[in-house]
Amino acid sequence: METTNKSSRYATLDGLRGLGALFVLVQHFSPMYHVPLLGHAYLAVDLFFAMSGFVIGSAYDKKIASGSLKFNQYILLRVLRLYPLYLAGLVLGTIAMMVRLPASYWAEIASALPANVLMLPSRVVLPTFYPWLLTIDFSYPLDFPAWSLFFELAVSLGYGLFFRFLSTRMLLLIMCVSGVALGIAAYTSTLNSGAFWSSFYQGFARVGYSFPAGLLLYRHCRPGQSRNHLATLAVLLAAIGLLGVAWPAAHQHASDLFLALAVPPALVWVTTRVEPPARFLRLCAFSGMVSYGIYAMHVPVEIILQEIVYHIHGLAHPGGVTALLLLPAVVLVAWAADRYYDTPLRRAVLTRSRGRRTAGPVSSSARA
Repeated sequence: METTNKSSRYATLDGLRGLGALFVLVQHFSPMYHVPLLGHAYLAVDLFFAMSGFVIGSAYDKKIASGSLKFNQYILLRVLRLYPLYLAGLVLGTIAMMVRLPASYWAEIASALPANVLMLPSRVVLPTFYPWLLTIDFSYPLDFPAWSLFFELAVSLGYGLFFRFLSTRMLLLIMCVSGVALGIAAYTSTLNSGAFWSSFYQGFARVGYSFPAGLLLYRHCRPGQSRNHLATLAVLLAAIGLLGVAWPAAHQHASDLFLALAVPPALVWVTTRVEPPARFLRLCAFSGMVSYGIYAMHVPVEIILQEIVYHIHGLAHPGGVTALLLLPAVVLVAWAADRYYDTPLRRAVLTRSRGRRTAGPVSSSARA
């Protein structure tokens, strides 16, 4: 999940990013909120991939093309952007699983750690929703939403390695191949895939379509300059409608495919053409700032919060209390992690890295 530069004018994109993270949260805990599964909320992940393509192109295209940003510098920036909050989610997820599961499962928890610490999937299967004993083959069993961060890192590596080959024609070819793969997946299973070992490979198709789409939008579509609060509101409401409304079951396969192919690039295109009024800029910036933390940590925060609430005696409706506290708790944790952990750590590492180089700094990429 990309976060735009503080000096960027893509504030509506930041606002939409935060909304997408909240969609994912509500989707994962819809029974707790007593709402039906949001129709296509899982496409928020594809939207994040498309945003990443746009923002990475904006932050790095010119620098890599000019040679002012070397490959090792670029990879350092990408790892610094993705790994610290991923690690925070993994640490919280490990704690959450140890709190939730009996001690007899702790050996399995420990065996999942080596691969996950390296940001790689693990074949360990845990009863994530204990005491419901059904095991689900999550590829990241300690924090299952982290599967998409693997593909974020993989596509970042591919962008840096093969940058000089990523012409418009090549990007369109990648999109076409990935689109065909998405079509096959839509009609044989589901596009709500990637989090499980049985469908992990489909994550390559999802990122392979949406990331190049976002990159092409940056390269070929001039962003808009208008500030219009009604247009900004309309974009966010459109996102809610497209991702949240269930389509008729008879057309589920076709609607899944259509929305997966059309919605992520369309929303990125629209959000980069309209900016909110100045009074909403700080709200949008905050939304973008906490979005990654919300996504990376909302599952373990919910588990820990739920375990705490359910052990408080005298509560008549602990599930309702958990639902009431979850959103502010996750936002607070995400804000604190950004302010006191993620940003200071990245600043310190980049400062030390620049001190070791004779080349000039690449400071403007630190938030990309």
